[in-house]
Amino acid sequence: MRRHLLYLARTVLLLVTANTAVAASGDETACAALGPAFAGRHGLSLETAPALAHSVGLPAFCQLRGRAAGKVGFEMRLPLHSDWNGKFLLAGCGGFCGQLLPDKPGYSNSINEALKNGYAAMAHDSGHRAASTADTDWARSGDDRALALWAEKVLPTLVAVADEIIDAYYQRTPNRRYFSGCSNGGRLGLVAAQRYPDLFDGIAAGGPILDLSGNAGVQGAWMIQQAWTAAGAPRFSPEQVHRLAAHVRSACDTLDGVEDNLVAAPERCQPDLSALRCAADPDPGCMSEDQLQRVAALYRGAHDGETQLFPGLPPGSEHLWPFWITGLDGQPAWGGLASQGFLDIYRRVPAGEHVKPTDIDVVAEAAQMAASPVALLANATDPDLSGLRAAGSKLLLWHGWADPLILPQRTIRYFEAATATNGGAAALGQQARLFLVPGHGHCWEAPGLAPDLFDPVQILDAWVEQNVPPAQIVARNHLDPEAANATALLCPYPQRAIHDTRGPANQAASYRCRE
Repeated sequence: MRRHLLYLARTVLLLVTANTAVAASGDETACAALGPAFAGRHGLSLETAPALAHSVGLPAFCQLRGRAAGKVGFEMRLPLHSDWNGKFLLAGCGGFCGQLLPDKPGYSNSINEALKNGYAAMAHDSGHRAASTADTDWARSGDDRALALWAEKVLPTLVAVADEIIDAYYQRTPNRRYFSGCSNGGRLGLVAAQRYPDLFDGIAAGGPILDLSGNAGVQGAWMIQQAWTAAGAPRFSPEQVHRLAAHVRSACDTLDGVEDNLVAAPERCQPDLSALRCAADPDPGCMSEDQLQRVAALYRGAHDGETQLFPGLPPGSEHLWPFWITGLDGQPAWGGLASQGFLDIYRRVPAGEHVKPTDIDVVAEAAQMAASPVALLANATDPDLSGLRAAGSKLLLWHGWADPLILPQRTIRYFEAATATNGGAAALGQQARLFLVPGHGHCWEAPGLAPDLFDPVQILDAWVEQNVPPAQIVARNHLDPEAANATALLCPYPQRAIHDTRGPANQAASYRCRE
C-alpha cells in the first residue's frame, strides 16, 4: 500500500512539473512575441528583447524595458499567466523623476511588492533622464513635452501602453487598474483623481507634494533661508538638532495621553525653546538667540506678517531634519536641492545655471509662484473630486505626521477643502479617505519612530473589491527587530487613535479610532 501511495505521489509530482514546464514554455513564447508585436507602436522602442526573468525573491515574470511615446522610459513586469491576479499597477516616481527604478524596495513608488501579489506592474522615469531626482536641467532645455509628461501626461500615456501589452500577453485587458505613488508620486495620484478620475479603479497617494509651488517654492525658499546662510553654510549642527529633537519629544510626548517617546499630536505641540538658549558657558547643543528665532520660524512656516503663506515643519520631525532640511556633514539637505530645482524652473534660468534661494523674496513672490506656468501645470490642489464618485474610483491618501519635507498640514487643508466641496465627510468618505501616520516621516525613506509600515495597494484593492471604506489601518514595525511585534492603529481623518488606558502602548489592539 505504501509503495502504491509513493507511486501516486511521484506521478502527481511529475504531472505538476510537466504542466508547470508547459505553462512556463507558453509564457516564454508569449513574452518573446511582444517584441515584434509592439516595435514602433505608441512610439514604443524596446531596449532589449522581452524575456522571462528570474530574480531572487521575486516570482518569474515577463520583462519589458523600453521607451513609450518616444520619451518615457519604462519597465513592465508581467507575472506568469498562472500567477496573474487580473490587475495592473502603475507606480509613481519621486522628486523630479528622471530615473528608472523598477527594483526600488518597499511600497513607495515601487512595483515588486505588487508583482509578488500577482499584479502586472510598471515603473517609469516620467519622460526624461536625469543625474538625480532633484535635477531640473531637463525642464529648462526648451522641451515643453517632457515637462507636460512629468506633470501629468505620463499617466494616460502609460496606461494606454500597458493596456495593450497586457491584452497581447494575457489575451484580455486587466479587470482593475491601480496607481500607487508617494511624494511626487502622491502628487501624480491626486492629478489622476482630479483630472483623470476614470483612468484608475483606485489611487494610493502618500506624502503628496500637491502644492508644488507652495511647498517647493514658497516654503522651500523660506526653509533654506532659515537653515542655511547666504554663503551656503548650515546654520545648525547635527548636535543642536539632536538636542532639539529630544527636547520636543520630552515636552510633547504625552499630549495624546500615552508616554511612548513619540509626538503623536504635533498640532498641539508648542515647546518652550528658551530651555535651549546658550548660557554664559555654552554647552554642546545649545542655541544662540538667532538660531532659536530661526527654529521658531521653521515651525511657524512662511509668513507675511500675521498671514501664513504655507504651513511650517511639524514638531516631532526634528530627527529627520539633518537629511531633509539642515544638512549633514556639511552636505546640502535633499529638501534644499529639490527646492532649488523648482525655483530654477520657476525663474526659467538656463540649464546649468541656478537661482540663489537666499535671494528669493518669499513674501513678494508667493502669488507669482502660484500663478507660474509650472504651478498651473503641476499643482494638484483642485478640491472637486466629484469625478471619482462618477467613475466609482477610490482615493487612499496618507501622510506622515513627522514629515519635514512635504508638510502634512497642507494635505490636511486640501482634504478639508475637498470635504467641504464634495458634500461633507460622510459623502466624501465613500470615495476618499486620509490617514495621518504618527512618527512617520517622508515616504518610508527612513524608519518611523513608531510602527508605520503598511501595504497601500492591498488596502486599496480590498476597498475597491468590497466597496467598503477602510475604517482603520494596522501598521507594523519598520525594520526594527527589537520591536518586531509592535503595531500601531491608524485612523481616517479627523479621527485619531485613543488608548484604552489598559493595553500595551505598542499594540494597535489597545486603541480605538475616535474624533
